[in-house]
Amino acid sequence: MLLEEMLRDERTAGRAEGLAVGRKEISSEYIVDLLSDLGSVSDELRFRIESEDSEIKLKAMHRLAARAVSIEMFLKGLNEID
Repeated sequence: MLLEEMLRDERTAGRAEGLAVGRKEISSEYIVDLLSDLGSVSDELRFRIESEDSEIKLKAMHRLAARAVSIEMFLKGLNEID
């Protein structure tokens, strides 16, 4: 019984981790997609967005990307987020 509980806990933890990774990837993808409507997204900026682990910062980036009228404006706001 103990082994079954441990395995169930492992699967639950794995699912939660997988969901978190999936949300992060989708958030990053949406941010880059919004920015690509404004111009070319550099590899450096794409990496900076995709490597962000904080959900709070990703949400702030998403709001910023949705309101930005240029990539330069996004970058300026991005520096204020950090």
